[in-house]
Amino acid sequence: MKFILTPVENVDGLWFKREDKFIPFGKDSVNGGKLRQCFALVDAIKDGFDGVISFCSIHSPQAPITSAVANFYGLKCKIYYGGTTKETLSKCDMATIAKEYGAEINIVAKTGRHNVLLNKAKEYAEKNNYFVVEYGFNIVKYPKLLLDAIANQVENIPNELDNLIITCGSGITTTGILIGLKKFNKKVNKIYLVDTAPNRKEKIMKNLEKYDIDINDFNIEVIDIFNRRNFSYEKEIKVVYKGIDMHPQYEAKAFSWLYHESGIDIHNNRNLFWIIGSKPKLRKRRCLKGQ
Repeated sequence: MKFILTPVENVDGLWFKREDKFIPFGKDSVNGGKLRQCFALVDAIKDGFDGVISFCSIHSPQAPITSAVANFYGLKCKIYYGGTTKETLSKCDMATIAKEYGAEINIVAKTGRHNVLLNKAKEYAEKNNYFVVEYGFNIVKYPKLLLDAIANQVENIPNELDNLIITCGSGITTTGILIGLKKFNKKVNKIYLVDTAPNRKEKIMKNLEKYDIDINDFNIEVIDIFNRRNFSYEKEIKVVYKGIDMHPQYEAKAFSWLYHESGIDIHNNRNLFWIIGSKPKLRKRRCLKGQ
């Protein structure tokens, strides 16, 4: 699939990078930078495997994203979950959307721990010629492929900014953005990483080293909302700003910090908020390839 630049929009003096407008499957479907990463990965391996298998939290968009891309390429898809029940999954939007794209959903362990699910997935994959789509879309094994899918999206942001605000979960998108800032010689006075997961700064630093980039070349401040009292990854919050519906688990929380706490003048045309994606919505019937 050919990747075009998603738009950069100015809304009442605040710039937004609209990765949520990468919507190859149509409005309200899976979308965004994570989807582009999965496309890049599966496109690279599709000819050597009969299917793909992935695993994640029941709240993660990785399941429907992997399922949609597998369906696009005509590959079988399995999604593994752990530490949940069939009843819970039946009420889970992400698992339901994955099924709409043709994925087979399995509960394979009493725990949702990463290593347990990874080992289960690897065991099945080795016996059935499947490719394991890991957490973060295999960034360790395919760093250039995946990071370039993000870095190139930096090209059309403003050349000079006071502040760049990024929601930071796995740190992969952040790494790609930082590479893009260097590649396109963008000047940013300060970068805020709003953590919705454990601090990934060390992981980001190691990934940057593969590109001969020093993390200290950037003025980065980590805003750790993940370790705040009463913070919950699973808890969704509703934030709609000037018609932009933020992802309730990720961008909504980061934008809430920007709007209510940061003290940044969001109307001076000097700041950019990076939107990685939006939450896909359920449909009664998903249009699958060939239908």
